[in-house]
Amino acid sequence: MSVIEPFHAIRYPQREQTDLVAPPYDVLSGEQKAAMLLRNGHNIVAVDLPHIPPKSAGPDSAYAAAARTFEGWLAAGVLQRDDKAALYAYQQTYTHAGTTYKRRGFFARVKLEEFGSGTIHPHEQTFSGPKEDRLKLMRATRTNLSPVFGLYDDPSNDVTDLLFEAVHGKGRALPLASANLPSQDGKGTVLSELWAVTDAAVIADVRKMMADKHLYIADGHHRYTTCLNYRKELADAGKKTEGIDYTMFALIALQDAGLIIMPTHRVVATDSLEGFYMDAFVAAALPTCEVIETKFNGDSLDKLEHELAGHGPHAMGVYDPIEDTAIVIRPKIGDPLSLVSSGAVKGKSAAWRQLDVAILQHLVFEQIVQPNFVPKGGAVNWAFPHEAHEVATLCRSGQYRVGFLLQPTPLAAVRDLCNANELMPQKSTFFYPKLATGMVMNRL
Repeated sequence: MSVIEPFHAIRYPQREQTDLVAPPYDVLSGEQKAAMLLRNGHNIVAVDLPHIPPKSAGPDSAYAAAARTFEGWLAAGVLQRDDKAALYAYQQTYTHAGTTYKRRGFFARVKLEEFGSGTIHPHEQTFSGPKEDRLKLMRATRTNLSPVFGLYDDPSNDVTDLLFEAVHGKGRALPLASANLPSQDGKGTVLSELWAVTDAAVIADVRKMMADKHLYIADGHHRYTTCLNYRKELADAGKKTEGIDYTMFALIALQDAGLIIMPTHRVVATDSLEGFYMDAFVAAALPTCEVIETKFNGDSLDKLEHELAGHGPHAMGVYDPIEDTAIVIRPKIGDPLSLVSSGAVKGKSAAWRQLDVAILQHLVFEQIVQPNFVPKGGAVNWAFPHEAHEVATLCRSGQYRVGFLLQPTPLAAVRDLCNANELMPQKSTFFYPKLATGMVMNRL
């Protein structure tokens, strides 16, 4: 069962927090960190991003310095711990493709479970470098500085409705905290707002409503796995693990009206390919894929992206910057991976075999691109842009030779694969927007 608990959050005490909180540590560059600290030296990045890039562990001194900063802020009142334990209602307001959304959820402590043993499920694999970085920071600060992003099934949105009714009643209560951060695509901003729910009866109802739900990790796999590793480390050393039996989640219903998932496109480096031209690619693709010509070019790939779904399941765009043309390809059969002999697809569930990212990798790339255009024995270098215009920019730079545009992975596929204990291929999902870091922290 899922065990949900309120907690005494460590927070910045002021309501306006735009210059204090930040996007997640793993999407920030050194230049962005420096700019945030220039605006306000108390920005959470001073603690949450001690080493750049966080894909690998830094020197012990960096994490020790982060811990000293964190404890200094607590001692000086820059950060304060709430007197009452609460569940924290959380809302993000943002605009995407001309539509304004409100994504609602809540922060809570969640009891840890080993993957595969209960109701908490990953959807992608983790890597050793980022886990070591987070583990060193957790050892130093003994705090969840940023949340794990979790999803759960709630078709009627009963949980968030209850929490927000408790917050607002008949009117709109002012938030404890609000922050307006740039959206990741740079086209707008995301307003994050936070309220505390301390009513014991409401908390008891939420805990009961959540008890039979499965939790699916959307983002923060390395943070969650780090908590498991830290707990084991303490237990192996004979130390108490009561505090680390829980970790901080931001929980959002799969059916929330503001929850959207965006595609992660692919571009292939020029030095990974030889002799790649659109005509040659089409000839190689025709035995297994239908090819649809379009009038789109690099300046209109965003329109092609939005029209892909109209071409049917598994339709994907292919952009050639030299000819400045784009086509659509679509597998000829409903189970495209039945055409693939790779052992990597054997034994996979029907849901996994319908993932566009899997079809691109194992049918389009391994069966069409690699045998015809990849130098023998050569390494293949990819990049994973989220925006169609980024595909065009990267390809036109000359560094990348071809771009592939994908449709978003359906939310139901994330849930179904998690329930089947299967992991998605790398870079299958992009949950938009990112959560804010620093609005609430959980002391371990």
